[in-house]
Amino acid sequence: MSLFNKPKRNIRRRHFNDEEEDNENRSMETEDMQILKNKVKKKDKPKQTLLSFGDDLDEADEGEVFKVKKSSRSRRLMKQLDQERKKKKGEEKMQVDSDSTNMSNMQEKDLEIKTDDLVVKIKNTGPMILNGRDALTAGKNDYSSEDEVDNQGPVFQNKSDRSENMKFFLQSGCIPDAAMIHAARKRRQKARELGHDYIPVEEQSDEKGNSRLVREEDHDRSDDEDSQERINMTVDTDALDKEKRRQAFLDSQAPIVKVSDEESEPEEEEWEVQQIRKGVTGAQIAAAHQDSMAQYNALGIGPSHMMESGIPMMTSSIIPAAPPPPMIQPPDPTKCVPVTADEVLSKMRERLNNLREVHRRHELNYDAVIQELLQSKKELEEGENRAPEMAQRYKYYQELRGYVTDLVECLNEKLPMVAALESRWVDLYGDRSTELMERRRQDTRDQAEEVTSASRGPILRRGPEDDARMRRATEREGRRARRRRARELAPVLPRHMDGMSSDDEVTEQQNLIFRQFRDEIEKESRELFADVEEDFCTVRGILSKLEDWRTTDLESYNDAYVPLCIPKIVSPIIRLQLITWNPIMESAELERSKWYNTLLLYGLDMKETEESLRCDPDVRLIPSTIEKIVVPKLTTIVEKIWDPMSTSQTLRLVGLINRLIRDYPNLNETSKQLETLFNVIFEKIKAAVENDVFIPIFPKQIMDTKHQFYQRQFAMAIKLLRNLLSWQGLLGDLKLKNIALGSLLNRYLVAGLRVSPPVDALTKANMIMSTLPRAWLQGETIEHLKMFATLIRQLSEQLDQANPAHNEAWEYSKSILKIIRPL
Repeated sequence: MSLFNKPKRNIRRRHFNDEEEDNENRSMETEDMQILKNKVKKKDKPKQTLLSFGDDLDEADEGEVFKVKKSSRSRRLMKQLDQERKKKKGEEKMQVDSDSTNMSNMQEKDLEIKTDDLVVKIKNTGPMILNGRDALTAGKNDYSSEDEVDNQGPVFQNKSDRSENMKFFLQSGCIPDAAMIHAARKRRQKARELGHDYIPVEEQSDEKGNSRLVREEDHDRSDDEDSQERINMTVDTDALDKEKRRQAFLDSQAPIVKVSDEESEPEEEEWEVQQIRKGVTGAQIAAAHQDSMAQYNALGIGPSHMMESGIPMMTSSIIPAAPPPPMIQPPDPTKCVPVTADEVLSKMRERLNNLREVHRRHELNYDAVIQELLQSKKELEEGENRAPEMAQRYKYYQELRGYVTDLVECLNEKLPMVAALESRWVDLYGDRSTELMERRRQDTRDQAEEVTSASRGPILRRGPEDDARMRRATEREGRRARRRRARELAPVLPRHMDGMSSDDEVTEQQNLIFRQFRDEIEKESRELFADVEEDFCTVRGILSKLEDWRTTDLESYNDAYVPLCIPKIVSPIIRLQLITWNPIMESAELERSKWYNTLLLYGLDMKETEESLRCDPDVRLIPSTIEKIVVPKLTTIVEKIWDPMSTSQTLRLVGLINRLIRDYPNLNETSKQLETLFNVIFEKIKAAVENDVFIPIFPKQIMDTKHQFYQRQFAMAIKLLRNLLSWQGLLGDLKLKNIALGSLLNRYLVAGLRVSPPVDALTKANMIMSTLPRAWLQGETIEHLKMFATLIRQLSEQLDQANPAHNEAWEYSKSILKIIRPL
């Protein structure tokens, strides 16, 4: 709801002549009825709006809706008022003069203001200025009511006169009081209700021409279609600014002079000018103007005659005048420099030389073209002669391309099967190796538990764990007894210590299952390429095709990088033949395999020499194959199958790697495959030292009862030390010394020697000394051996030189101390 009480809106109807009054009354009655209907509709059904403050606006107006209905009569009146406004400008000036003379009498008389719809009388009460609500109510009773106005008769006054009167009072310095302000508001309200087409409100502008910010009730404009001020909602402001600048430039020019009727309106003329500017460019107008001027000149009509006869002319402000033609002045004979005959002759000779130079260049170009033509003819003849050969080569390369495509598709299909067979074979041997190592470690834990429990006394109760331990002990002792009988039946009885042999015996049932899985893998590997032709599944068949290419066109053979691709092409077939290859279990030489001999004879020429072999692109074929196929296969075997505690496996592996490094020069410190292999070997050695070495430490008083278990575990540690030191020369000395001497010798073996009797300890020390590499014992004493040398000196001091049983131990100590010196 509105916060202020609105003044009562009194509606006064206009009175016309009898006929006009009847028509006007009927039209006004219909309009009033329509307005009332619209108000009822608006009240019954409120308008839905998307504005968040729409409801507040409706409440502020108390639900009243103003609708201006425009009629044809209002438009005609508007046009008549515009015509009359021009005629009455002179009369208004005179009326202003007369009004100015009467301003002096306004202090003594009452002021009467006449408008279209009100006659306001202002009493002479002296200057009084009110503000706020007092200004709204001060002059409420100073003007006549609606009935009084109706009784006075119709009063009509032009709107321009009314606005001029208000402007006159304001310009003369009079301050409008509350009655005048209230009268102006009543007039505006009545104009809205009667449906006038517009409400003239004079706007005050600042110096720059921009309208100041006013309140809505002060300047309330109707949204009729004749409004000239419209809100611009254009987003592209750059285009709008450009158009404004263009329009301002055109407006700054002089307008085109037209011969038009006096009755044509300015708006229509402006519209025609704009349309002409849009449709015709300045260049076209200038061209048309020049053509018309040329025609008039040809007819003898000048510019003055054209202006007299009413012919339109384009001003220079709109169309720029064409630049005048250049004026060629005749030479002045007095200023000419005389030219001698020698100068003319020199210029002619210079011109002749230039022409000769140009002619010479043309001759050279002609000769070059002739040579190119001859060369082109020669190449054409050679091409025609080589066409059959090229056609044959094209056919050959097409066939070779088809073969290579089929080969790649075949190998891509079979390669996952080859990888699966390799994984199955490695897992089969790896599971057995892991099982044997875990059984050995479990036996060590069981024996240590037996020794510990024996010192505590007999066990009264037995559980499932005790039964399982007893079963494992029975199996362990049975395997040791069978190995002992086997050594006794040997023709040559080797020197043996308990713990030096590898416990790799398995049951017959386990062997049977193992052989079945192995035979199945071998059978599947043989049948993998059963459905493939020999040219696609054998190394010889593949290399025969590539060798033909090498013989036919060696240049394209090298350009296609075939020597680098051969190891990868034959890799699936070689891997399939190496599935059952196990160099740590059995001695199998690669040089005796079929694929190795095929690669060795590839590209063989009986006339080749050492110099030709150096230029042979396939000279590194076998080394590359060994590095890319054999070494990764060996790395997998070491990681999954190799047992560092097995002397036989270690010696076979060391021998194979030594031979590969010696025979193939590409296996050096720059080879990534070889580096990966050595890293895997180091990891396996570290795991063996941490998990497979256990030397029990008991007091010397009870050492006799635990002597057998101690001797076996000490011998296993010496065996592992020997296996580790066999890698000397292949692995890095620094890492190998840290593992073999720093971890195994000083941590386990030296501690075991301290609890042993002096004679037994020096005998074991001599065994350790015999396993150390001679390269490490030359020169200064190794830092890791100083602790060992100090212990040997302490043990030698405990010997009795008078006892003959100590003589051998004394000799061992002297030989050790001679090589290494303690601190």
